[in-house]
Amino acid sequence: MKLYQLSLLLILFLYACSNQGLSPEEAAQQTCKCMKLSKDTSEEGVKAFTDCNANTREMMADYREDEEWMNEWKEELMKTLKDCMSE
Repeated sequence: MKLYQLSLLLILFLYACSNQGLSPEEAAQQTCKCMKLSKDTSEEGVKAFTDCNANTREMMADYREDEEWMNEWKEELMKTLKDCMSE
């Protein structure tokens, strides 16, 4: 679990350091990762989900007012959810 959290933090760090903006596809994948974490109801699992969710919200903060971007994210999320929740 710690390795997974470390890799998630590394991914978030790479996103933060990237010169490119966050794509709706990347945000949907990140949301999927958080949803997978939500399945673990242990104390550690809840904390991992909470941290992941907070990081995702922070990553997406600059795009919340961009209606087109948010619509694309919602579309990507719906595509991603089918595969995401079946894993």
